[in-house]
Amino acid sequence: MEKPWTWFKIKSQVRTLLGHSQRVMMNDLWKSDTDWFVKWFNTEAYHVLYDHRDQEEAIHLAAAFSEKLWNGQAKHLLDLGCGAGRHAEAFSKLGHAVTGIDLSKNSIDAAKSLTSGSNPVFQVGDMRLLTKYFPKASFDVVTSLFTSMGYFHDEEDLKRTLHGIDHVLRPGGTFILDYLNLPRVIADLIQQESVNKGAYSFDIHRRVHGGWIEKSICYTDNQGLNQHHVERVRAWSDLHWAEAFQSVGWQLQSAFGDYMMNNLKEDSPRCILVAQKSPCG
Repeated sequence: MEKPWTWFKIKSQVRTLLGHSQRVMMNDLWKSDTDWFVKWFNTEAYHVLYDHRDQEEAIHLAAAFSEKLWNGQAKHLLDLGCGAGRHAEAFSKLGHAVTGIDLSKNSIDAAKSLTSGSNPVFQVGDMRLLTKYFPKASFDVVTSLFTSMGYFHDEEDLKRTLHGIDHVLRPGGTFILDYLNLPRVIADLIQQESVNKGAYSFDIHRRVHGGWIEKSICYTDNQGLNQHHVERVRAWSDLHWAEAFQSVGWQLQSAFGDYMMNNLKEDSPRCILVAQKSPCG
């Protein structure tokens, strides 16, 4: 017959092992590659999960920017992280000369299928390497829409991107950042949900942790293999971004909280910042 103290010891060891197992599982849930976006954005599952992004919204946003910020004047515009090209196409239809750049070949292929004309121009490229792709002062406007910046783990990569934007902007040019509104993200955070879309069933966890907004996405791919990706963007407010802009000599001009161009508030759904490069270059 087992002595009571022996049975107590066994139960204690089991609890310890279970606790360790749960910690390992949680740690695995948030494991991420430094350049997680390289692989994830090029998957079919990524495009399925985010297929709700609609062209009408992009058309409205492009028109609002064009009218409010440039009085409808045609601009040479670079769309960073252009994805499938919905914003680039909308700006193009308003008469702007548009170049869209994205790291994902699948996204650029989808963008090119939107139009058969010469405008907009789409190319595969890394926003950290803008000085290699474009001459100095090539564009009047650079946009980063629908949270297409803030991914880089290495501080130098973010600095390189900002300096690249400054390089390609003409003196007095405009940079537009459309980002998550941090107070709203924290207030509305859904920690766990299951999403069924197409042939995929996504198990999604979210958290704000260590200066990052993170989304862990698990699913089974079309070959029956378990897949896991973790999206990570900087948990930065408008003040953080304003400081980053100042580091390259830009002045924050406006802060909007939605695609209707209302002023930014704590409960706004988006954080849209408009910065200007010095007219002196």
